[in-house]
Amino acid sequence: MKKINSIPNNTRVSKGTAKIQTNGKYLRIQLPRHLYLGKQKYLNLGLINTPDNWNLAEVKLQEIQKDINYDKFDLTLDKYRPNSKKPANNTDESETKNLTFREMLDAFEAKYFYKHKKTRKSKDTISQYKGFIIRAFQFQDNFDFYLSKENIDQAIYSTEAGSCNRMRTVVAFQVFFNCFKFQYEFAEGITSGYQPKVRVLPSDEEIIDAWYKMKVERKGCNKEHIGNAASWGWILAVIATYGLRPHEVLAIDYGKSFQPPYFPLYINEKITGGTKTGSRIVYPLPLNWVELFDIANPKTKYLDESREILHAKIRTLADRFGERLKLKGVNFNAYDLRHRYAIRGREIGYESDDLARWMGHTLNEHTQTYQKYWTDNSHSIVYEAGLSRIEELEKIKNGGLSISQLEAELNKAELRIAQLEAELSFKKMQAAHLNNIDKKIDL
Repeated sequence: MKKINSIPNNTRVSKGTAKIQTNGKYLRIQLPRHLYLGKQKYLNLGLINTPDNWNLAEVKLQEIQKDINYDKFDLTLDKYRPNSKKPANNTDESETKNLTFREMLDAFEAKYFYKHKKTRKSKDTISQYKGFIIRAFQFQDNFDFYLSKENIDQAIYSTEAGSCNRMRTVVAFQVFFNCFKFQYEFAEGITSGYQPKVRVLPSDEEIIDAWYKMKVERKGCNKEHIGNAASWGWILAVIATYGLRPHEVLAIDYGKSFQPPYFPLYINEKITGGTKTGSRIVYPLPLNWVELFDIANPKTKYLDESREILHAKIRTLADRFGERLKLKGVNFNAYDLRHRYAIRGREIGYESDDLARWMGHTLNEHTQTYQKYWTDNSHSIVYEAGLSRIEELEKIKNGGLSISQLEAELNKAELRIAQLEAELSFKKMQAAHLNNIDKKIDL
């Protein structure tokens, strides 16, 4: 449990320190005895002892401890009971004004998880938010100051206008301020000018070429690292063939995955303590890459040896994979492989809702994310694939022949009928001529 660092230690001791305790299977807060003339009092929170509820209890503890430190403690405890209403003169905004920036940073995580489920992904997300916020205030000698419009403006404008850093810093501040109900009005157009880098997706031929590069051992490679190149090649192949996020490679359920004839891959979020979109099944696109890349024979030496490090922080594998791509002279990144999977799926002929489900998206999110990567060539491929499917349906309906083939057969039949009619007419003329000759002979 985090300590409250806003008040010197000797002051906290003199005023007393509250603590979270368990009472059977429930959580409660033990209050300092001196507040009740030596009698021990508790605030029962009505929360079962779980990790998520510890976060809720910590938020309540910080609220109580701050009131104790500032001589604002409500001895009736009504203010702190679940669903109780705070006095109008003690709003969240006024409470925030009594917190230094350091104290706000210390309380940020607990307040954030008061409304958000704690998962591996959400913990990484708040870590990134804190990183952007802290970097923005590097101009300060220390963090024992109170937030003001002036120093917030300075923090934001210290980032480059129109940059990704500016945009992400503003988003982090928005989340941060919302957690404390801190009032700050962002200038209009503060993030304008930012344009995401144009992403040019690799062709399937370039992906195959990158796989060959990735799996080649470096000359003079240390013996203990032999086999790592094969692992990196296999990681690239799996990301490309199944459209995974890099960290999802760590959540593969090998006991269920890569079974013939279709070699589906199973993501089990319990293996890593959570993924961005939970557990799911994914199918390879195209299927023949499973054999080409030998995916059904996992090469996991590097993953096995580094699993503890890779599990500790969700972005580690993606960062190292990106470094490996650059080292091997590959000029695309991991997410390009995922995006290419989505486009390839449509080119092959799969519906967007199926692809969205395999990739862990809603249909709307999937469409919005990948629509911008469509090229004229992709549209042509999908159109031709559609025509091909229509033709196949026509064959089924018409006994194995398409409409165009039936039309050709009809033309042949009509031509044959015309030939037969001409022959019949000629034979009738011959018969009539012979009949006239016979009559003349009889006369």
